[in-house]
Amino acid sequence: MKRLFIYGVFVFFATILLHSCKTSTIRVTPMGELNMISTRNINKAEDYQSLKTYAGVSSTDVNNALSESKNRLIKKKHRIFKEIMKYKGKTLNEAVDNVVKSQVGGEYLMNARFFLVEISEKKGDNLQESSKFQYVLSGDIWGTKSVNNEIQGFRLDDKVIFTYTRALKKAMNGNKNFEEGEINKQYEGKIVGLSGADATIRLENGSVVDIPYNMLRKIE
Repeated sequence: MKRLFIYGVFVFFATILLHSCKTSTIRVTPMGELNMISTRNINKAEDYQSLKTYAGVSSTDVNNALSESKNRLIKKKHRIFKEIMKYKGKTLNEAVDNVVKSQVGGEYLMNARFFLVEISEKKGDNLQESSKFQYVLSGDIWGTKSVNNEIQGFRLDDKVIFTYTRALKKAMNGNKNFEEGEINKQYEGKIVGLSGADATIRLENGSVVDIPYNMLRKIE
């Protein structure tokens, strides 16, 4: 009876482990190079400067990884895997923003290279595979320099609060990441990016939105 019990426990945990087992690979395909790419309007009167070169996913590391791989497949244990997963975006716009907003004051990318990323996961006892396509970029970040990494009194990681008014909804121009927003409701979050016009806020539910500085209030 004791042996039977131990065997049953072993089978139970082995089954759980097998079902939760998941392996991941990414297939990276170079898609092109652009002299400049931006997701926001460029103010011609602004004195933009180079803030960071070779930002985002290292195109050199990607090319090296591809030369070492078979069929352009990069495995999870490769050092570039984590970097790609950090900067990937569901859309090209999102991927651009992930790089630009990694630097305080960033507004657009110069000398950009972008890659199509196919993320495949095999999980379960029969290792069923599912795939999704995303983008990653590398490039030089240009924007406006700020004193002490601060813009209009706001810094990265500041906790902030704002009220989602109709005026803010109009200013956000129908941000698709905030379709759940309720008019006149207050939202809290943390600043994860600063630009010339807006602060990028990560809300408690994980949504990321750009909010004008004059509509934000810091939480002490």
